[in-house]
Amino acid sequence: MKRDKFSLVIIEDNQVVLKALTGYFNRSSKFELLFSANSTEAFINTWKDQHIDMLLCDIGLPGKSGIEATQYLKHKSPRTQVVMFTVFEDKETVFQALCVGASGYLLKNTPLAKIEEHLLEVMDGGSVMSPQIARMVIGYFNPLFAKQETKEADLLTQREIEIISMLQHGTPYKTVAERLFISVDTVKFHIRNIYGKLQINSRSELVNKY
Repeated sequence: MKRDKFSLVIIEDNQVVLKALTGYFNRSSKFELLFSANSTEAFINTWKDQHIDMLLCDIGLPGKSGIEATQYLKHKSPRTQVVMFTVFEDKETVFQALCVGASGYLLKNTPLAKIEEHLLEVMDGGSVMSPQIARMVIGYFNPLFAKQETKEADLLTQREIEIISMLQHGTPYKTVAERLFISVDTVKFHIRNIYGKLQINSRSELVNKY
């Protein structure tokens, strides 16, 4: 039976930001805020193994980092989704977070309503990144892309960037579709859009260009 709300926990050490987040999600019709914590240690001490659907977690925490909080949570509850929430745009930090199991990475200037929208997208099987982070991700896979004018990167949606990353590694369309939980026809639709935006005609051109 489908639940009315997803259970949510927030870890954030900035009290102003934490107050804004807790105030918003306490009024949410989509999420039930179980509790909040201002450090990884406080989270570990407070969590009594209640079921958590979503963790919204700052990375730059006092003591143990948000990455360590994510590792701890994922070890005990692999199905819980984690979205990192931070002011940091450091490439290595982003990838550490993604490698330990985070499903997304949002910057703290994201509007509250947009944060909720992104969390729901993750609960629906997607992944989310602020546009700046998305460009950084594809730049990590291929530094040549990062050197392109940002105007070109700005044309691409997050989903298109995810697909490009997989195409660059030779991933078949069927596998791309399975990983993104979409149909092969939808993958082909995105690819046509990518080719049009980047003014190319084939996967080989995409790989050669980026």
